[in-house]
Amino acid sequence: MSYTSQSLRQALQNQLRRLQQHINQLTQQDQRLSMLRLAAFVGGLVLIYLAGSFGPEWLFWITMLAFIGGFYTLVKMHRQVEQSLNKFTTWKAIRSRHLARQSLNWQDIPPKTPSQSYTQHPFASDLDILGQHSLLQLIDTGNYQGSTDVLAKLLLNQNPDPKAIEERQLIIKELVRQPQFRDQLHLLAHVHHEQELEDDWTLEQLRDHLNKAEPVNYTFPLAILGSLSALNLLLLFLYLIGVIGPYIVFTYVLYLGIYNFNSDKISGLFDEASQIQKLLGRFHPVLEFLEHHSYRNSERLKDFCTLFWNSADSPSRYVHQIIRIASAAASQNSELVWLLINSLVPWDLYYTQKLSRYKQELAPRLSSWIDRFYQLEAFSSLANFAWLNPQYSFALPDPKAAPPLEATDLGHPLLPESEKITNDITIHEKGDILLITGSNMAGKSTFLRTIGINLALCYSGGVVNASSFSTIPFRLFSSINVSDSLDNGLSHFYAEVKQLRQLLSLLEDNQPMPVFFLVDEIYRGTNNRERLQGSQAFLRNVAGKNGVGLVSTHDLELAQLEETIPQLSNWHFAETIEGEKMSFTYKLKPGPCPSTNALKIMQMEGLPT
Repeated sequence: MSYTSQSLRQALQNQLRRLQQHINQLTQQDQRLSMLRLAAFVGGLVLIYLAGSFGPEWLFWITMLAFIGGFYTLVKMHRQVEQSLNKFTTWKAIRSRHLARQSLNWQDIPPKTPSQSYTQHPFASDLDILGQHSLLQLIDTGNYQGSTDVLAKLLLNQNPDPKAIEERQLIIKELVRQPQFRDQLHLLAHVHHEQELEDDWTLEQLRDHLNKAEPVNYTFPLAILGSLSALNLLLLFLYLIGVIGPYIVFTYVLYLGIYNFNSDKISGLFDEASQIQKLLGRFHPVLEFLEHHSYRNSERLKDFCTLFWNSADSPSRYVHQIIRIASAAASQNSELVWLLINSLVPWDLYYTQKLSRYKQELAPRLSSWIDRFYQLEAFSSLANFAWLNPQYSFALPDPKAAPPLEATDLGHPLLPESEKITNDITIHEKGDILLITGSNMAGKSTFLRTIGINLALCYSGGVVNASSFSTIPFRLFSSINVSDSLDNGLSHFYAEVKQLRQLLSLLEDNQPMPVFFLVDEIYRGTNNRERLQGSQAFLRNVAGKNGVGLVSTHDLELAQLEETIPQLSNWHFAETIEGEKMSFTYKLKPGPCPSTNALKIMQMEGLPT
């Protein structure tokens, strides 16, 4: 079913109302069952007491069994209601966040931060891709840090590969059509996360532990201890039937001595096995869902999830194996049970070796499952973003595209629809520069970010905020939010100079992929005369190089360069002033800006001019 943005919002609101009705009903059932459990417990104890005090013995036992069976059934019913209540509450939270993402209600969208630092990235800090109220926060629906890291890398792609982007986008398009699959996956992963305790391992800690695990070989001591164990049993039997003397004393002491000599090998067996079992057991519903999903009409997604379902070494098999090992290792929890078992057979040593082999088998498989799951969550985030914004369009970079960039109705995805003004743009040839002039607050910086953030979305495989979008692969670079650095002793101006030097190096590095650069308020940190001279020299130097770019400026004198630099064209944003009121159209227009508004703004705020 295809939605418009408005109809989708209405559908989500209707779902939220229905979910709230279910939650209210389940809450009432939960409260009733809580009271019923208390009444049943107290009443049952009273009946057992009366049956034991005044009735025959058989009545006491019947009453006891009836109480245990009835109370167990009641507890089971209550647990099912609680699980359903938790499920519907989570469903409601997921749907509520869908609405929050669609309406840019930031306080209801969880913040997301990648684990990797991107302070030196060529455009991460400029295009609102990371940080508070960012593209990553808006898009990311993943439950794991690894999923956030994958999505961040996709959005910050510096060397877009058209083939890889196309393959990724085909999976994302299939996921767009499957909101139930995405939400079910999100629900299962969310419930797993909720169950984690502070001292539990994370998936990454488990992966790291398995990858570092050294294989062990206890075959020789196991063979000796196993032989002695069998001999002990035989000698004990022969002694008990009176065939031989108590020779078992010697073999049993030898068994205990050898076992004690190898006791360091079995330390921590239960703790390690239970941690692995606990984490895999919680993550298993996610793996099981991917393992048994039908993937009907989703061939690309089916192929992508092959390692979950088309394998003799399925996730379920390994989960069941670790459950058996952890159950066997549970003997370490009871000193008496442990002593009885291990005094007869080398139980823990056997399962320590079995756990070691299990870890060696599981390590590469778990790593593949985790990586693929992180990718799937990242793709689902991009698909969810496309689903919530049906007015956006998919686009692919094409090395043969002509012109190099062309977009219609281009808008900024982090602006509310009611405030968004879209623009068309065409860059005709590689080497072209668009010089953007305009008044304060007219929209120059936002327009630069609009182009950059949509290029980042295109290269991630997601949708762009445009009705049509065509581009070749570019290496994206920006110099917009330039800041000084007290740690390095850099002023704002010198920090910008270093960035522009880096840009020149990219334009001259002879790589086949051209650069797309965005420079806002060039050389703003120095005086007018030197800024004008430096800007003129910079624009002459970058024109015609291996890239295209947009440069904004307040220096209207730079517009004259159009006469001497064939690759440079003038564009502007303007405002209108009526009386004391200033208004902006935020529409890109050809030519240099015909007016300025700095003095007028000063006057409107009561400053001398």
